[in-house]
Amino acid sequence: MSFGRIEQSKKYAIFGYILQIDMSYSRFKFLLLIIGFTILNNINVKADERDDWLEQMAHFNIVVSSNPDSIFQLALECIDTCPLTEMEKQAYSNSFFAEYYYYKQDLAQSMASYRIALKSFLAVKDSTKLASIYNNIGLLHYLKADFDSALVAYDHSLKLELRADNKEGIAQSYQNLGIIYGKWERYELVHEYYNNALRLYEELGNQSAIADVNNNLAVIAVRMGKSNLAFDYYKQAYSAFNALGEEGKMASVAANLGRLFFQDKQMARSFEYFTKSLKIFHDLDDKVGLVHTYSMMGEMYLANEDMDKALMAYDKANLYNQSIGLREVQLGNLGELYKAYKNLGEFEQANNILESRVALEDSIYDSQQYEKLLDLEKKYNAEKSQKELVVLQAKEERNRLYMWGLSALFLLMTIIAMIWVYVLKIKDKQRQLIMEQKVLRTQMNPHFIFNTLSALQCIILENNKEDAVDFVADFSGLMRLILEYAKEEQITLEAEKEILDKYMSIQNRRFDNSINYSIEFDENIELNSVLVPPMLTQPFIENAIEHGQLTKPDSYIHVHLAKREECLEFSIEDNGIGIHNSLEQRKEDGSTHKSMAVQLTRDRLKLLNSKEQNIPVTLKIEDMSKYGKQGTRVVFNVPFETLN
Repeated sequence: MSFGRIEQSKKYAIFGYILQIDMSYSRFKFLLLIIGFTILNNINVKADERDDWLEQMAHFNIVVSSNPDSIFQLALECIDTCPLTEMEKQAYSNSFFAEYYYYKQDLAQSMASYRIALKSFLAVKDSTKLASIYNNIGLLHYLKADFDSALVAYDHSLKLELRADNKEGIAQSYQNLGIIYGKWERYELVHEYYNNALRLYEELGNQSAIADVNNNLAVIAVRMGKSNLAFDYYKQAYSAFNALGEEGKMASVAANLGRLFFQDKQMARSFEYFTKSLKIFHDLDDKVGLVHTYSMMGEMYLANEDMDKALMAYDKANLYNQSIGLREVQLGNLGELYKAYKNLGEFEQANNILESRVALEDSIYDSQQYEKLLDLEKKYNAEKSQKELVVLQAKEERNRLYMWGLSALFLLMTIIAMIWVYVLKIKDKQRQLIMEQKVLRTQMNPHFIFNTLSALQCIILENNKEDAVDFVADFSGLMRLILEYAKEEQITLEAEKEILDKYMSIQNRRFDNSINYSIEFDENIELNSVLVPPMLTQPFIENAIEHGQLTKPDSYIHVHLAKREECLEFSIEDNGIGIHNSLEQRKEDGSTHKSMAVQLTRDRLKLLNSKEQNIPVTLKIEDMSKYGKQGTRVVFNVPFETLN
């Protein structure tokens, strides 16, 4: 699928200001008039230099796709002679670098350059390129399978294009939003956005863009099982690209036709179109196209039960993918290989591939969360840069006032500005801490869900239908509670106890209810009024179950809560094998697994500690062997808070 790139036309205006100064000396007035005309003349000369430089950089952005390395060297020479301010130079140069790295298919470096360009344009309040940058950032997120972040970027681009009434940009944003919703199978929205894009492209007479949309509509038709409609769309797109001489896009359509034909069991025609597509992509050195085409050929060979050729195609796709990192494609390939090995009865190889696929899914999820954290940091830094710019402008204004003798006012405004920036920094820091804690809490839930579903998998594999149905009912009740309370900063102890009781009830099924679980509270603790952060205790209970080897008939997990001065103390104790034995056993097994949930809980406690400066939030994990007992004890405390 092709994504166009939008370049905004730029207009610059020079505004002259006439200062009328009431002075008693006419000769001094005349001198000021001469100086004013000289300054205006210099401004006009600099404006011409500025426009010429910007026009040259815009040209480099357009032609960089044809010969990236040569254009890159010419652009560097142009950047050395930049007449703009340092911040503007950084903005426009990084915008070009991002384009260069994209066509060199270094997606990570391209994203880094776009982020710098975006920050710089925001700092100098230049919105002429923002829509284009947001659009291209969305494309990079899409290629990395981070569809949530891509949607946010495309939405920013659409709002900016609507504000500027740029029909070409509006149509491109509609098209990209349709592609994202297509990934989520929201077909009503897909057709709504695509039809809006087509209407604007037809008004503009943009035949290449119309062909892009037809190609994407064909992909959606294939997903909806409408092969004949898909073929008509592909045919229109291929004819248009052929007439326009756009070989790369012809190759994309040819690859899609190859997949359509093998789904219709027309293997000869499928192989013909795949071969045609590969030749063009090899000639253009288009690694993205090669990855997609070899992946689809692997799928074709698997459908034809030719395992050797399928593995060869997937190996080639993986080879090209190593330098660009299209994780969604890799995820799909691993899924197809897993099903193939499973059908062949090679369960060990199928299981290894399944583990790789699960690990890749986790890494995609983790990177998405990391991108969200980067977005928060970007917003914080953008606000900070804007405030610093305001302060700088205020200082320049005060300097001019100082030249006319207003030194006292300059000093006063400086003090006010410093206090203002200091207060805003404190507020920003507090908001950042709150946001970090919310993100950490949302990160924990998927790992908890994955571990819980493992228990359900065991029941299903045992073919115990009644237990499986009961388990699903209990699990859905637990998930309802988690979803209800996950958005809350604090919940009552009564709600926390309900979550833990349901969780232990579900987990105990794995061990035939052999684990004795109890939760106790001091008499002076009222469950319905004491507030705690949600799900702080659960990861340590989960760790005891997963690593404590609680297999004896008298195995237990005891949870006790007590009020200690201004703190609420949690104690989780089990009689498993203990920390030291567990670590030794994992060393012998060669396992390097670390509990993600426990680490996230540590981070949450650290954030609580940073917020509650007067009440230290502590965590202690100890092996009970030093007390002559077996097992592990976890003790931590949080500030004691109530509804009142």
